[in-house]
Amino acid sequence: MPGPRTRELLPLTPERVGDLVGSCAPCTFWQTVPHNGHGRPTDPLELLAAWVEQVTADWGPPGRVAYVDGRAVGHVVVAPARHVPRLAAFPTSPSDPATLMLVTAVTGDPAGAVDGAGRGGKALRKVLVQAAAKEALNHRVRALDVVAARPLAVHRHACVLEAHLLEDAGFHVERDHPTYPRLRIDLRTLVTIRDEAAEAVRRALAKVPGVRPVPETHPNGSSHA
Repeated sequence: MPGPRTRELLPLTPERVGDLVGSCAPCTFWQTVPHNGHGRPTDPLELLAAWVEQVTADWGPPGRVAYVDGRAVGHVVVAPARHVPRLAAFPTSPSDPATLMLVTAVTGDPAGAVDGAGRGGKALRKVLVQAAAKEALNHRVRALDVVAARPLAVHRHACVLEAHLLEDAGFHVERDHPTYPRLRIDLRTLVTIRDEAAEAVRRALAKVPGVRPVPETHPNGSSHA
């Protein structure tokens, strides 16, 4: 019987650019804009490494790479809009260059490689989006935006996330569009929901005979159940 798997979610660094996964990796779609109708003749790995280094110096590591047993199985990229040139090509691009964008979340995980039950890709994608939200909270950002694609976007690039998947994850339409709406998730709401859920559990446990709720410690050091 195989032993437990090692799972890691590590910061995206220039050295880890070669571990990015997906059908078009290494991809520079979001990091570039068309130049006279053609892409610039730059090595994708070199360009991505330079982009990651630039964003890290200005803002911080622009994402995370997920590993299982040392093998990359997915990644998420998040960065301020000022570092995402391709946004200018979309009609719902944010006007504020400081807007934090979920650039993409890609899984290259074969079925079952993450949870052993054929749900690997879906579970991993959720973890990646949660990692992007956590990254935003670490920077004290109130919301996370993403330009997504609806079914009418017939030539959708693989790195543009599907709107319905994000809506299922709690994103809502911030600026609508038939093909490429911009969605947003309010991170303050996420924190509020988490805190309210924890309080509801404490209240429910308090009503169960013989169950003592976990003491709650206050900043002054005092505790009460």
